[in-house]
Amino acid sequence: MKKVIVSGIQPTGDLHIGNYFGAVKNWVALQNDGQFERYFFIPDLHSLSIDYDPREKQRQIRQLVRDLLALGIDPKKSTLFVQSQVPEHTELCWIFLTVTPMSELEKMTQFKDKAERASANINAGLFTYPVLQAADILLYHGSVIPVGEDQVQHIELTRVIAKKFNAKFGRLFPEPQSLLTQTPRVMSLLEPSKKMSKSHGPKSCIFLNDSPDDIAVKIRKAVTDEVGVRNLLDLAQLFDETKLTFQHLKKDFDNGDLKNIELKDTLAELIAQTFAEFRSRRDQISDAEIAQILENGRMHASSVAQKTMKEVREMTGVR
Repeated sequence: MKKVIVSGIQPTGDLHIGNYFGAVKNWVALQNDGQFERYFFIPDLHSLSIDYDPREKQRQIRQLVRDLLALGIDPKKSTLFVQSQVPEHTELCWIFLTVTPMSELEKMTQFKDKAERASANINAGLFTYPVLQAADILLYHGSVIPVGEDQVQHIELTRVIAKKFNAKFGRLFPEPQSLLTQTPRVMSLLEPSKKMSKSHGPKSCIFLNDSPDDIAVKIRKAVTDEVGVRNLLDLAQLFDETKLTFQHLKKDFDNGDLKNIELKDTLAELIAQTFAEFRSRRDQISDAEIAQILENGRMHASSVAQKTMKEVREMTGVR
């Protein structure tokens, strides 16, 4: 029996290169590995815990799905669906809330970080976010969860919740393992000491759907103090598959001969070339195709989720 991978990306706006290297590139590699059953989903319910425009949410979902398809997520190999279209996620979340100790949630450092950044909107959803995440994973009996280091604590909580449920009602859920991914820290163009984030403004990010001209303009405006130049070199290393161009830039840098404009123009060209095929594919994916793919994904995800919840209801005594 294949191990099950479950992972998601929130629909909160355009994907940037940090999202690509932090998640999607690895998803495609895992998808083509052949040893896993894969569920990749759009956690739209999670995205409601931060400030957002309801009028934009459906567009953001379609846009994210279009991006994932253009980057190589294959709905014939992976189940791709929207979280809210499978209501068992929230039902299982409520069951899990009844076995989750408050003390465990109070340990979550990501809640503290998010609360600091969104002090005007500290809601219960932010606090219980990891329990819904546990439901997202365990609903499909996820056993291998690809995450960065900042999410390991949430996977440990998922293991705690699985143990608590199994001890109280009988063994049903696996205790998932984190699959730590080799994800480079992609830093902001304008604040190179901070991770690239949409919250720092569009000029600090390279979005995957940026045109070559947009990329060139943003790179030209990147900070070029010592930290900034090293950040641009790190990006050149990421985007140069042969490493030949990077080695040339690094040699000039070490010798003190590297001109900032040469570094920036070379990097802009490398990034534009990397996503040229993505931009072409993206333009060919229609809304109708997206809707059909998501419906197919919903049907498959629902069939698994309904089976899990039938067992959960019987074991907890609500059916």
